[in-house]
Order: sequence, then C-alpha cells, then structure tokens
Amino acid sequence: MERHALTFPVRPGTEAAAREVLRRYPRPDPDAGDGARLLATSVFCWRNHVVRVMDVRGPLPAIMRHVAADPAIRRTEEALNPLLARRRDLSDPEAVRAFFAHALMSRVAHQAAVPDSRIGRPPRTRVALRYPVRPGQGAALARVLAWGQSSPLATGARSGVAGTTVFRHGDLVVRVFDVIGDPDVTFARFGRAALGAPTVSALESVLEPGWELATTAGITRFLTEHRLPLVTHREAGVAGP
Repeated sequence: MERHALTFPVRPGTEAAAREVLRRYPRPDPDAGDGARLLATSVFCWRNHVVRVMDVRGPLPAIMRHVAADPAIRRTEEALNPLLARRRDLSDPEAVRAFFAHALMSRVAHQAAVPDSRIGRPPRTRVALRYPVRPGQGAALARVLAWGQSSPLATGARSGVAGTTVFRHGDLVVRVFDVIGDPDVTFARFGRAALGAPTVSALESVLEPGWELATTAGITRFLTEHRLPLVTHREAGVAGP
C-alpha cells in the first residue's frame, strides 16, 4: 500500500459549497486493472484548502485515470470545478495532469504499527492534524517531523495508532493518523508524542509563536485547534457514507 495526498484551494467564500460537493463524492470502482486498486480516500478541509488523502496499490497515475473515467466521479469534479481557485479544463488531459501534479503533496515520513494478529483489523478513524508553521519554514518543519518519526510505532492496539503519515506542500504540513478507537482518548494517552516531533523546542522553533507545548494544556489546545475537519471517507469494500 502507498499513501498519497493532494491539496488545492477553492475560492474564498465557496468553502461551504465545496464541502457539500465533496461530501457527496460517490464511491468509485476501486479496481483500476492490472492489479492496481484504490483502497481508501479521505477528504479534509482547512480554511479554503482541500486535502485529499488516497491509499492505493499500484501506480497512482493509472488509478487517477481510472477514477477520472467514472461518469459519477466526472460529474462531481465538474461541480467542484467552478469553485476552484485554479480551474481545470476537464476536457484536456494535459491540463488535468498539470493540475494534479501541482496539487501533489510531498510525503515526508510514514510509520505503520505492528499489527496485532489476535484481534484482526479493529475499527479505525482517519484524523489529520495541520501544523501552524512560520512563513517559509515548511521544509524545516518537515525535517523535524521526519526525524521524530524515525522510530517505529508500537503494536497498533497498544499505541492506539495503526499508522501515521506526514505530507507537505509549501508551508502546509499535515500529519494523517489511522486511529484505533476514540481519537480524543488516544491523543490524551499519546500526549506530546502525538505531535510527532523529537523535542518540544525543535517543534516550537518552526511553529508560529504562542504555543506552549511543554504543558498538557498546551498540547490539548494544539490538538484541538489544528485537527482538520473530515469531510468524507471511503474505503474499498466497506459500506458507509
């Protein structure tokens, strides 16, 4: 499995309309042929920015072409197009490829917990956390978080986190979690480790001023204020909205 993310802005003032379009995003056929498969898609929003996270098996371009050919997906993308800050010509494959190339986020780091064979695959919640980075410090923050994720996670059932991935696009840095059980309970147990940095001082040096991450209250405030709203989540073979 590979995890990718895209981010793109919608025009200010269209955030609610964009969320409604994305909330109705239909479930695509996951099989793209030759073993390629779309395993899961999650959509988050931060202000007027959309963050779309995709778990795939096989080459991403092949899966994107397959999804784009789905008539229901095409109708949704056409409804979203007038709301975008950078519109696409959906009739021009080169323009669509250029749009997605520009929107693709860099994957900074990924961790997966050791599965617990005794309990199978427990229910998970997809959560995303945005880091309020100082202007121009996105790359520095990415290095801090990559360093902090160099150690493997514990068994997922014990840690409460089945996996986590850090993505960056300029100064927009997002950490995505697959949380087992209640995210609030898991984050409270994780404490500072939920922030993903090796030290508080390393993190605070690249974040906007005003965060006191050495205290439980400061960490709780950070995790509460910077969790991105989840608009929709789809998994192949899993029923649900």
